[in-house]
Amino acid sequence: MSHTGRTWTTTGALLLVTLLAATACDSTSSPADGASKSPTPAPSSTLSAQTPPPGTPPPTSPGSTAPTPPAQHAQLLKMVVSGGFAGLHNELVVKEDGSYTSTSRDGKTTTGTLAPDALAKLRTALKDADFAHLPPRPTGRPIADALMYQFTYEGHVVLTDDIHQGPALRNVRANLPVGYR
Repeated sequence: MSHTGRTWTTTGALLLVTLLAATACDSTSSPADGASKSPTPAPSSTLSAQTPPPGTPPPTSPGSTAPTPPAQHAQLLKMVVSGGFAGLHNELVVKEDGSYTSTSRDGKTTTGTLAPDALAKLRTALKDADFAHLPPRPTGRPIADALMYQFTYEGHVVLTDDIHQGPALRNVRANLPVGYR
């Protein structure tokens, strides 16, 4: 290595050390205006004992009556239909109270409510499908340009196509609003 190359290497190393030292001094020193500067705590990957997990309602005092969200607004089923040679992408969300929202690939949204007997049949079909024991992905050979159906129910996600869907999931589809059967 030439004498000039060593000089640049040494200069670069000294500059780096100086910058690191200046940065370290800055984080522990007070600003010139006399205001104290407290170090920012490092983010923690665990929740503290006082922090409730995400989605937990805020704590209430013993005498308060904070409103709790009604369970009927929770999601019962989400189904996404995608693929095919037309590049379909439609999404259906059915809530616990039977209300549903359907959104198509072009952004068109349709809403409705299942009749009580239709909602009861859908609930029965969902329970009978036993999502916890269904394979999460199609088990057979891939089908070119097939429609794919992604069901999300009680935390279980099952992806299937028309050929490998099976009678239990076909029964779930048979009890969905028109357009998703």
